[in-house]
Amino acid sequence: MKPVSALTLLLIALVAALGTGGTAFAQALRTDALSVPGPLLAETTADQIDKVAFLTALSKIESDVRLGALFVHDGREDLAAEHFLAPRAETIPEIAEQLASLGLVDFEARFAELETASGKEGVRVAVKKAMRELSKARLKIKPTAIEKIDSIAENLRAAAAKISPDGPTEVEDFQDVWGMVIVAREHIDLFARGKDLTLLGRTPDPALISGAQTMAGLVDLVLIDLPDPAVPVPMTLDPSVMTSVIAEMAGLTG
Repeated sequence: MKPVSALTLLLIALVAALGTGGTAFAQALRTDALSVPGPLLAETTADQIDKVAFLTALSKIESDVRLGALFVHDGREDLAAEHFLAPRAETIPEIAEQLASLGLVDFEARFAELETASGKEGVRVAVKKAMRELSKARLKIKPTAIEKIDSIAENLRAAAAKISPDGPTEVEDFQDVWGMVIVAREHIDLFARGKDLTLLGRTPDPALISGAQTMAGLVDLVLIDLPDPAVPVPMTLDPSVMTSVIAEMAGLTG
């Protein structure tokens, strides 16, 4: 097993800091599903949305935000810009109809602000606003516990699909893999600790919580085995541990 990279340790430390106060920059990385952002409109369209696909898209957006914020923190604004541009260029268009049906009229604007944010303080503020929009979107669709677990598995499946089976994985792709695994790890951890407020107070089946705790440890193994996302050359990645985790999650909800 490879030693954990310095950049991996940095993001893990930032995530850990969220539960203890942490720095102002770490606070900006908070998944704001930890706090309900004001009154929610009771739209009837939430049940008509493919919630797993929608949550998976939100996780991809979150992974780009987290990677961008991490690269800013590490002084790599050039790498950060690529990830801050990705939500509006790649993912938001795919869920634009669902966002509109949920009344999330300011969603895209928050990510436009993120694209033009400058300086660590400017990025911190923009990241916090963007994460809050992600929280609103998750809360609006009121996912069940099984839908939440399925979306985490789908996020990992999408990450695994970015790994080249025939040789080194390109830099942009393995950065995406790293960010998506980090997001999966945090969400499975929140679920396992009963802290996932997107469930709006509904207590998951104890068997799901127990299974999620096991999954969190397995996702840690995936994360530890990934290269530092700042590595500037293509890397050979082994998807076997990730595919094992996905299979375990399918058994958990199936």
